[in-house]
Amino acid sequence: MKQQVVSEKSQVNRIMAKLRTIRGIVVRKRHGTAMGVAGDPDLYGSYRGRHFEIEVKRPNDPRAVLTKLQAERLREWNVDGNAIVGVARTSEEALAILGLLKPDPFWLCSGCRQYRWQGDDPPARCPKCGHLHFEREESDVR
Repeated sequence: MKQQVVSEKSQVNRIMAKLRTIRGIVVRKRHGTAMGVAGDPDLYGSYRGRHFEIEVKRPNDPRAVLTKLQAERLREWNVDGNAIVGVARTSEEALAILGLLKPDPFWLCSGCRQYRWQGDDPPARCPKCGHLHFEREESDVR
């Protein structure tokens, strides 16, 4: 079964919708106009006082790659680390560019304390000891 290619426009809308759910993010779509600069990234904004520029590409499409001009514009924005820049094909990639992608938590068996599980939810039962309770391990990673 062939995967349907998502349009860049709909992917931009999805990414913007996701970013707007996060407190402190201001995100805007850059519209191509006669006053604009060719090759500038699709999205711009700020998060925690840092400016960001994100070029959006279609997911699941190997032909959707940066042009030389787009790559040059991202380099210009990132001179001396002045802006956060990146290419996103999904909302998760956009979050990762901004350092906001949270990894799945780890769970430790409360019984044997030897079995660890990574995922949104703990398993129903420990495969080592059969215990039913798990403790969530806190992480310093955002």
